[in-house]
Amino acid sequence: MLYIAGSGRSGSTILDNILGQIEGFFPVGEFVYVWNRLANDGTCSCGARFKECEVWRPVLERAFGGPEGVDARAMARVQRTSTRPRHIPLSLTKPGEGRLRSRWTEEYRDALGRFYREISNVTGSRVVVDSSKLPLYGRVLGEVPGVERYAVHLVRDPRAVAYSWRRKKRSTPAGRGLAYMPQHHPVESSLEWDLCNVAAEDLRDDAPERYLMLRYEDFVREPRPSVERILDLLGEEPGSLPFVSERGVELRGPNHNVGGNPSRFRTGVVELRPDREWTQKMKDGDRWLVTALTLPFLARFGYGAGTGG
Repeated sequence: MLYIAGSGRSGSTILDNILGQIEGFFPVGEFVYVWNRLANDGTCSCGARFKECEVWRPVLERAFGGPEGVDARAMARVQRTSTRPRHIPLSLTKPGEGRLRSRWTEEYRDALGRFYREISNVTGSRVVVDSSKLPLYGRVLGEVPGVERYAVHLVRDPRAVAYSWRRKKRSTPAGRGLAYMPQHHPVESSLEWDLCNVAAEDLRDDAPERYLMLRYEDFVREPRPSVERILDLLGEEPGSLPFVSERGVELRGPNHNVGGNPSRFRTGVVELRPDREWTQKMKDGDRWLVTALTLPFLARFGYGAGTGG
């Protein structure tokens, strides 16, 4: 299992999709929300209803004897009450961490183990790529029977993250509904950036030999070497990578992501470029506010305090 950890709007979806093009890798997107998809029979990114999808239907049959073989709503409640960024402060003290761990029930961990195991069996994949990002969920996966968790901690400049959260963005392509992704105030996105990135470092403490910190800016500047670093972490040979040029990658579809940024629907050749729009269009007040709120951790992840980008 390759887990992509960090804060929202850090580029995890495109990294997930690129890795998913490698033979033996299967990308599941933000799998932490699979229980909501199952309970509501939501839509897979391939376009099919979740319970009727050509991948998820046999996975559910093998893991639970069918969709009704697991209490999806109960599993979703465990996720909502124990893995969100708001729960990170609770994990910072021993009593709080104990309370949090008590919510990660044996039933929940067992159900996840069954799910991930059958994903591998049904798809024939060696590596399942999960871009859920939530650090506490990553901690849960480290305790799931049968899951060998490797972690890529993906970090992006918090000013770029905050600018992205301000933008109005569809959650699905045009023609698949009018729902939009939530928008966050810079204060909210900054505090989440602080909490998630500091908590994601705990995944390194759990297993330093299975942890890699990767800045989004370095990834889009040199995507091939970045992917090769990830493969080296996993002990996988580079083999045939989906790059058609220095920064161009061919995405074949459809995929079967549970959730994520709308970029999960993209197919064809995609050119990776550094996103500098925030340096020109972000409001000065927002830029200074985000810098101030994330200042204690900017240098820690290789960013300067200057607000010019």
